[in-house]
Amino acid sequence: MVTNRKYPKLKEVDDVLGGAAAWENVDSTAEPCPKCEHPRAYFMQLQTRSADEPMTTFYKCCNAQCGHRWRD
Repeated sequence: MVTNRKYPKLKEVDDVLGGAAAWENVDSTAEPCPKCEHPRAYFMQLQTRSADEPMTTFYKCCNAQCGHRWRD
């Protein structure tokens, strides 16, 4: 069976999360980056599943040269 699924690129997913502006006024926490091991990361929490599920935490490395993004 052949399907024509389209998987969003990072930019498209970022637009769903509010684009670059969503990261402008977020707090940072002591969460080490898994890519560059910088000791701090910006974070925001969004409800991505049903209301009875916990919120998803999205992180962005505070190191401007890295900027790696991941979620918990």
